[in-house]
Amino acid sequence: MKKLATAFAASMIAGLVSAQVESQNVVGYNTVTLKQGFNMLACNFDGVGGTTGMSLDQLVPGTTVGLSKATTADNSDNILIFDATTQGYATYFLYYATKGTTTYNNRWVLNATTPATNVVLKSGSAFWINIKNTTDLPATFVGQVPSDSSKTLTLKYGFNMIGGVFTADWDPNVLGTTYWAANGTRATTADNADNILVFDATTQGYTTYFLYYATKGTTTYNNQWVLNATTKAPDNFVKVGAGVWYSKKAVGNLEVPVSIPYSL
Repeated sequence: MKKLATAFAASMIAGLVSAQVESQNVVGYNTVTLKQGFNMLACNFDGVGGTTGMSLDQLVPGTTVGLSKATTADNSDNILIFDATTQGYATYFLYYATKGTTTYNNRWVLNATTPATNVVLKSGSAFWINIKNTTDLPATFVGQVPSDSSKTLTLKYGFNMIGGVFTADWDPNVLGTTYWAANGTRATTADNADNILVFDATTQGYTTYFLYYATKGTTTYNNQWVLNATTKAPDNFVKVGAGVWYSKKAVGNLEVPVSIPYSL
């Protein structure tokens, strides 16, 4: 390892698209703002030292100022992990007790005696964090910037909670129209096509993009992600640090290849 960079500003991480660094072992950080209510976040890092993923305690340290801790999920902040296979959630909460079972104080747990140590999120994984605090909270993700030449997102039938597999914004349209024509479900309306739903923690609502195809009329954006027939989705609309829903209409798995968007 030639050099270990331990302090990247969020803007610099996104700027890795054009940056050159001295080592493939780069530790970076990305700071996001947590709002009261639900926030859809993503893990865009590998584990430091080349481990396969990151635990919840590594992703969102329980000592982060402003997080709510308690002995029950109802009174503390929650992290919800979605399972695309079952289309259901597992809920973990930030534990703290002043007496009794205090072993897992300031850690994410399933219950007072079961920590979330078996929950490991890889780059490209996403999750909800439900914040009780009414004040905006800065939260910093720290991890190893992925250096693989390419990574793969696996999408299942139904809903998938995903993020970018690299430490940068991601634009699904860069895969090209040929790829999406062969692998996506396309239509003239969102109801009949694959969707990507981007959550806004401020409004607690979604913006929906869909995979467009028309046989007549407005065909300019055929096989591309759009907001509507005449409005293409913004470039790089899957932001670093943010999770999104991918709603897959076709039965079966889809392996989505993503090439590294920066040089290390």
